[in-house]
Amino acid sequence: MDVQAAMMDERMLRRVIALLVSFAALAERAAGRSAPVRWFVLMILRHAEAVAENYVCEMTGMRLLKLEGVAPVGNDPDDALSLVARFYALAAALCALLPLVSLFDRQCEGRRRASVHAVPGSGRSPSGWMLEPQDTS
Repeated sequence: MDVQAAMMDERMLRRVIALLVSFAALAERAAGRSAPVRWFVLMILRHAEAVAENYVCEMTGMRLLKLEGVAPVGNDPDDALSLVARFYALAAALCALLPLVSLFDRQCEGRRRASVHAVPGSGRSPSGWMLEPQDTS
């Protein structure tokens, strides 16, 4: 049960990281938009950044420094790019919590299991998945 809970936590952490990266992409796109659009998008993303910062502080157990120069209150394209950097920094802080070794072990184990446990001649593995033949053309 602990292994399943750890895998669920890891999966949730990966989803949060993906969400932070998508927020960074959104802020980057907002940098090239008109001033009213940029103002609206940055207003929403600043709230998301504050929530994400609290989440990262809670997950890592350390307090992030409030850097006034990193995410200023302005609405210039440079301010949007500063917010991009902030989202990437938060995502990188969460990436440090991921166990990289277990990821590679699971991928190798899955490939090994698919090749070893296939029933010859049937095209099916014991788990019920169809195995695709190797295309050698």
